[in-house]
Amino acid sequence: MPYEPTELYRRWLAAWSDRHASLEPIIAEDAVGHWPEGDVTGPRGFARAIAETVDEFDEVGFEVQAGPLAGDGFVAARWVMTCRLGDETMSFAGHDFMRVENGVIAEYWPAILPAS
Repeated sequence: MPYEPTELYRRWLAAWSDRHASLEPIIAEDAVGHWPEGDVTGPRGFARAIAETVDEFDEVGFEVQAGPLAGDGFVAARWVMTCRLGDETMSFAGHDFMRVENGVIAEYWPAILPAS
């Protein structure tokens, strides 16, 4: 099902907080995600990359600080992710850049840094 860019981004962030969310509706079968650790392909590859991050924590939440900005087939946003592991809370800041085709994510580039 194709989504308009801001709804697509909302569903993308929701998938990070819901470990059981299906990515098939929002990720193209041949989509490529360019994570720092290496590229992943398709909904299953994206799901594994997300799980590698969120499974390290008891709780994960996002606050979007800018965007999502959409135009010319791209979506961009800046966010802060707050994670809890036991009694410890930590935050990371980052940016998402997505290329969208036919209402689904076709390519993705994240940038993730410790929040200051």
